[in-house]
Amino acid sequence: MRKIFLAITILGLFSATKAQQLHFMSQYLQHNPMYNPAAAGFSEKNMIGVSYRNMWSSFPGNPTTSMVYGDFELKKMTSGISTYLYNDQTGPTSRTGVQVGYSYHIKARNEKSRFGIGLELRGLQYAIDKSKLTDLGNDPVLGGAESKFAFDAGAGVYWTNTKLSVGAAVSQLIQSKLALADVANSTLNGKLYRHYNFTANYKFNTGDDIYVIPNALVRVIQNSPTEYDFGAQVNYQNKIWWGLNWRVNQFWSIQAGLKILQRVRATYSYDYYSAPIGVFAGNSGAHEIGIQFDLKKK
Repeated sequence: MRKIFLAITILGLFSATKAQQLHFMSQYLQHNPMYNPAAAGFSEKNMIGVSYRNMWSSFPGNPTTSMVYGDFELKKMTSGISTYLYNDQTGPTSRTGVQVGYSYHIKARNEKSRFGIGLELRGLQYAIDKSKLTDLGNDPVLGGAESKFAFDAGAGVYWTNTKLSVGAAVSQLIQSKLALADVANSTLNGKLYRHYNFTANYKFNTGDDIYVIPNALVRVIQNSPTEYDFGAQVNYQNKIWWGLNWRVNQFWSIQAGLKILQRVRATYSYDYYSAPIGVFAGNSGAHEIGIQFDLKKK
């Protein structure tokens, strides 16, 4: 029965996908360009980083995400560029991709307000390790391809005045076709579905170089429930920060970051899932760690 359920899950994911198809990170404030290409280069840090996320470790084949990324300001070109390489693994299935974003920056007369217009290009490979699937009979998955590759694109806009920052973007705009197996009499076609991301945050200066940053992320995914993230972060001199986030009806996230060297920062978060997800996951939650390296001299 478990193997039959697994086959149904895989078919639902790859042949008639109706859920989130792109990876996500709880620490979305650290990954603005991942959700919106127009935010590339706005951090003015010129940095590279690595992140790793491990969810529901009590499950065999639990979801994991590994990511290497960079964000760079091209000051002479009044623009920015971001790159993300990632691998998303869940049991016998995997998603490996590359994402490149470009943003053109427009400055207002007061020099503080800036507006970004961005484009992104994605390459995605979806794969199934069939050696991990047994006793499925004539299941269409076994007769289909082991992997599929597709290109897609996205666009976004981003605005900030150093205190308030807002953005809107869409990923998988083209909705490229992607199906590992042909299912007879199916009324749905395997393809990449559009993801719409809306972000906002505001920096309150409370004095003594302490900032409180309320933030929000809304993700609208075709044929899937809308996701709402709300949180607040406390940042002290960009040397140490901690935060609390809530994804509505899913999990609470406790987050922290520390500047451990002049150009090196470390981050960590733990996500506690609410029922019923938390019950099925054995309350194992999700761990997310990351390291960022600043390349720009101050």
